[in-house]
Parts: sequence; C-alpha cells; structure tokens
Amino acid sequence: MFQLLQERRNAALIGGLFLVSFTLMTFSDRQQGSTTLLERGLITTAGWIVKAAAAPKHWIRFTWNRYIYLVDLKAENERLKQKLAALENLAVRALELEKLTQRLEHLLSAGKKASPPVRLARVVAREFGPKAHTMMIDVGSADGVRRNMPVLNEDGVVGRIFRVGRGVSQVLLLTDFRSAVDVLVQRSRASGVFSISPKGKAELKYLTAQGDVQKGDLLISSGLGGVYPKGLPVAQVLEVSVGGENLFRKIEAKPLVNFQQIEEVLILMVTEKKDPWK
Repeated sequence: MFQLLQERRNAALIGGLFLVSFTLMTFSDRQQGSTTLLERGLITTAGWIVKAAAAPKHWIRFTWNRYIYLVDLKAENERLKQKLAALENLAVRALELEKLTQRLEHLLSAGKKASPPVRLARVVAREFGPKAHTMMIDVGSADGVRRNMPVLNEDGVVGRIFRVGRGVSQVLLLTDFRSAVDVLVQRSRASGVFSISPKGKAELKYLTAQGDVQKGDLLISSGLGGVYPKGLPVAQVLEVSVGGENLFRKIEAKPLVNFQQIEEVLILMVTEKKDPWK
C-alpha cells in the first residue's frame, strides 16, 4: 500500500515539474513584462500537483510519529504502574511499621509498671485446639527464660512459660483449662480462682456466697500461688449468679487479653518457682 502511494507520488511530482519546465521554456523568449494569467494558472496547478504528491509522505510520517508516540506512552504507562505498585507496597510496610511501633509502645508502657525485669518476645506460632491453648515465642533458655515465668501484654496476663527450648519457648495460655490464677476482686478485695473449664467456660471459682462481686468488676492477680506477681490484670466479671444455699457463687468472667491478635509479649524475668497448679 505504502509502495503504491510512493510510486504515484513520484509520477505526479515528475509530471508537475515537467509541466512547469515546459511552460517556462515556451515563454522563455519573453524578456520583460508581468506574468500572464496562463502562467499563473499553470504554476498554481503545478503547485497543487506537487503538494498532492507530497501529501502521502506527510501522512505516512505523521502516522509513524503517532505510532511511536503511542508506543512510548504505553511504555511510560507501564513504568508508572510499576512505580504505583512500589509506592503502595511501601505504604503497606509503613502502616505495618506504625502499628508495630504502637504495639511496642504499649508493651513498653506495661513493662515499666512491672517490678521484675521484662523481656520482649515475638509470637511465632499458635495452637487453639480442644486439648491445648498454647503459643510459641522466639526466646528460650539461651535468653534467660525459665519455666513458669509470667507472660503478659499491655492488656493483662497472657499465660506462663510452660516448656523451654534453647531458642524458643512454649507459653501455656490463660485460656487453657490447665491454667488457673489466684485473683482478687479489685474493688472489694474478695478472693477466688480464675480458670477455664474443659468445656471452655471462663469463670471465677471458690468465691463464697457472701463475697462482694459485681458485673464489670476487674480481677487482678493476688500474688498467691507462686507464679504471678500481685496486681496484674487478669479478667473482667460478666455475670454473677444470685446467692442461695450453695457455698460458692457461680461467676462468669472473661480474660482481658485478645489471644487471637497477640503478636508480641513481655516475659517477667522472675526466678523459677514450682507450679502449684501442675
């Protein structure tokens, strides 16, 4: 197609030039005077022919330049998409870093309130099965971690160190039925034991029918039992049964910690003690 246009353009151009030359030769014997009407007509016609012959060339050049422009535009679009993806990835990482900073600030704030020294640990695995509620953290005996050390976060008690490896440790969570914490009702100082039944029900046990406890009360560790220091937040009372002839009241409670969202914890570096709830 382009070759045919090129051939026709050349033929028209040659024809136009021949016509102009012939005309000039025909009137070359004229020495003076203005251009005649016929000469102006012939020159104008020749100009049209030359322009018409050159038009395909200009069209081809315009089309080619336009094509190159579109190719460059597509390449630039791909580069911009890559930059946008990189910026979005950077934004996600920045947001994650901001959340990590916030969590660490809360943990450090909780650590300052603890009397024993604390060590930061990262959660690397979790298990929430019918027979065990545990998680694995990235510190162990090489870091000074020992069995029965309390584990907490900014909300309260998470659990205790259960098994220790050289570089990792297993934490027995507060929601495991093998866990139990001797607690006080912070408001009234009534005492009992917070634990989870094998069926997964969290409750405050061994509080007498005369014990002063109300819905919404905060339960804190009493310091008894040899594992958890006194004053650590443990749970909140949800429901309290009406007192009757039974010696103990039925009290439903829930842990303060959201165990599904824990990513970092603090270990209270207390001396090793025997576990009375073993």
